[in-house]
Amino acid sequence: MHLQGTHLVAVMLLVSFFGGVCGGALVTSPTVTVRAQGAQVLTATQVNVVDQDGRLRAVLAGQDERRMASLSFYDTAGQVRGIIGIDEDEMPLVRLFNPAGRSRLSAFVQGDNGLVITGDEDAYSGVFGTVGASPLLSFLETGRNRLRLQLAEDGSPSLRLFDGDGRQSIGMTVDSSRSSLMTFHDQGQLRAAFGVQEQTALLNLADTQRMRLVIGVAQDGNPSVSFFNENGQPVQELPLELAP
Repeated sequence: MHLQGTHLVAVMLLVSFFGGVCGGALVTSPTVTVRAQGAQVLTATQVNVVDQDGRLRAVLAGQDERRMASLSFYDTAGQVRGIIGIDEDEMPLVRLFNPAGRSRLSAFVQGDNGLVITGDEDAYSGVFGTVGASPLLSFLETGRNRLRLQLAEDGSPSLRLFDGDGRQSIGMTVDSSRSSLMTFHDQGQLRAAFGVQEQTALLNLADTQRMRLVIGVAQDGNPSVSFFNENGQPVQELPLELAP
């Protein structure tokens, strides 16, 4: 009853984006070099756009101070409020900022993966996107997952809740065979699981190492209770056949 997901892949994408250390993205389209051709073409490394009072309102740069090809927008106070561009690792992105210059919405595409991040990345934020072919919705506290809703590549949904340290506390899944499972964890360790597997309702209880008690009710209504020792070996079983 071990649950796996693509959490690690998603975390790596987020760390790469916010830390500025992005894995190289493959660019399959050909490189195009633009040269000035006649009076109707303007070629420049940077174009500054100002308002009627001479205040900088936008900058189009072939390579800005972030080493991005970008279009940046500024408010009347001179604070950058939006950026559209492609970074030095060929990752397209959009970032929108509040009046204090802090990011409040980011969107980027890395390979076939696309993510949108909203909110304060240093406090509470939300993430929506796809990792591989798996869409996900996550809510984070100071960069740690607290809730994640995900749809696996085979269409199996899962909901996971995490503690303050980012460790899973509760998990709910429905797999491709239509079996349902709910798990409970303590400090990241599986302690209890309840679900329906192969038409049998099961309740598993564990210590910090392994399952110690399994209670089941089969499709025909017959219950069973199994006890396990510290080595995972059954020490007592109580099958109960109910009279018709």
